[in-house]
Amino acid sequence: MKILKIFLILSSLFIFLNADDDHYKEHKYKNLEYLKLDTNQIKQMRTILIKYKNKYEEFYEFKEDREDELEDLIKEETFNSERYTKILTIIHTKAIELQTQRMEEIFNILNKKQRKEICKIS
Repeated sequence: MKILKIFLILSSLFIFLNADDDHYKEHKYKNLEYLKLDTNQIKQMRTILIKYKNKYEEFYEFKEDREDELEDLIKEETFNSERYTKILTIIHTKAIELQTQRMEEIFNILNKKQRKEICKIS
């Protein structure tokens, strides 16, 4: 019985210590040093990120308002599935458009090698 307890403790410890190994392979870095951007690219990237930070804040306010509408639809006597679907589609479409615009601007300032590097991380 003691051997079983020791085995369980050791195996639990081993699993715990190795649980984080793949974290760094899939982690999306906020630090963009690995791209080796030149000074002009850094300025452009900073401008893009600030611009889209503000746009994303506006989007989250928009999304919150639409989600309030969805809650109101659920509270009604009859469920309007068309309206519910339309609101969800609007939210998702706007999110996709925002992400696409941001990626297009970032794509335009990166060279081919940097694009390959960013694809390895994302």
